[in-house]
Amino acid sequence: MLIRQIIAAMYLIPILITPSAFAKEVAAPDADNAAAITSFDKYLSAFRRENQIPSLSVAILRDGKLLWEKAFGWSDDEGETAATVDTTYSIASVTKPIVATAIISEAMARGIDLDTPMRVDPGWDETCKWLAGSPILFGSGGEETDGTSVPAMDCSRDITLRDMLNMRANGDGSTFIYNPISFARIDRVISGAGGRDLRDIVRERVMEKASIHDIALGWRDPQGGSALRLLALPFMVKDGKRIRTSISDDDFRASAGIKASVKQLAQFDMALDEGKLLPVGWYDRIFSAPVSEGPGNYRWGWFVQNWKGHKLVWHSGWDPDRYSAMYLKLPEEGLTLILLANTEAIWWHNSLARAEIETSPVAANFLAEFVE
Repeated sequence: MLIRQIIAAMYLIPILITPSAFAKEVAAPDADNAAAITSFDKYLSAFRRENQIPSLSVAILRDGKLLWEKAFGWSDDEGETAATVDTTYSIASVTKPIVATAIISEAMARGIDLDTPMRVDPGWDETCKWLAGSPILFGSGGEETDGTSVPAMDCSRDITLRDMLNMRANGDGSTFIYNPISFARIDRVISGAGGRDLRDIVRERVMEKASIHDIALGWRDPQGGSALRLLALPFMVKDGKRIRTSISDDDFRASAGIKASVKQLAQFDMALDEGKLLPVGWYDRIFSAPVSEGPGNYRWGWFVQNWKGHKLVWHSGWDPDRYSAMYLKLPEEGLTLILLANTEAIWWHNSLARAEIETSPVAANFLAEFVE
C-alpha cells in the first residue's frame, strides 16, 4: 500500500476492578456493568490471541471514576515481563487531542493566536505543494474505496492554525479531511509565530494540571521519566508470524510521539471531564455541541459523530507495524474506553473523510456491551 508506506516514511522525518493509585475513586459496578466487563474481558482476551498481540492494556471510566483496568500479555520480546496498566506504548495519533487541548489553553492565555496562518511555518508552502502533487489521497485528492470524495489540498488558500486543528486543510475547508502530515506542522507554526516550544506548552497546560508524571513527550523528552523504561516493545504480524520490529526514534510533534500508559490517559480523561484542562465553555464546544448528520465531523483534535442516538467523540492511533490505540468517549453517558497495543491490530483502516468508529470490531463490541 503506497499510502501506508508514505505515512510510515513521514514519521521518519513521530478480575473486575483493580484500584489504581491515581484514581480518586473506583466506581463500583452494578450488575449490568459487571456483566459487560466480564464479557468485554473475554472478547479482548480472544482478540489479543487471534491477532497475536503481545501486550494489550485497557481502561474504562464511568462518570469520572475508574470502572475497570487490565493488562493482557507481556511487554518484552521474550515473554518474561508481564504487561501492567503502567506499561507504556506509542499512542500515535491519540497525541492529537492532547496537543489540541494544550494549544486551546495556550491560545486563551494569549500565548498563541488560533488565526495564525500556517504559512508562518517556513516550510509550509513547500510541504503543501508537495502533498498536493503527491499520490497521497489526502494530499492530491480522489476517492476512498467506499466512493467518498476527498478534495485535494488548495495551497493558494490561507489555511490557519484554527483550520488545521479542525482538519480543514483540504478543498475549501467546508468539510474535514483527516490530514496528519499537515497537522504535524503545527509545532513549526507555533514557533514560527514566536510561540513557546510545543513540549513546554503541553507539559504546563496538560500534564501538570492533570498531575501526570513520567510520560514521554517524544523519544528525546528530557522529562520522560520511566515512560521509555516501561515501553512495550513493538511487533508486527506478517504471514501469520509475529515479528519483533524496531522502536522508532521519532521525536514529539503535534500529530504523534507521546509514549504513555492507559493509567496516564485515564488521568488525562478525568482531568478533562473535571474542567481542569480547557477554558470555560470549551468543553461544551467540543463535546456537547450538536453534530450534523452524515459523515460526522472533526473538531479541535477529535472525531465527533452520531451513532444510534448517542454522541461519540474519539481518536484512533496507528504507528505502522508497531503500535495502535483507541480513545473513545461518550460524553452524554459519562463513558470512556482507552485501549493500547504494541502491534497495529487495533487500527481498522478507518476513513479519512468519515467518522465511523463503529466500523472498528473492538469499538463495536464495546458499544454493544456497554451502550446498546
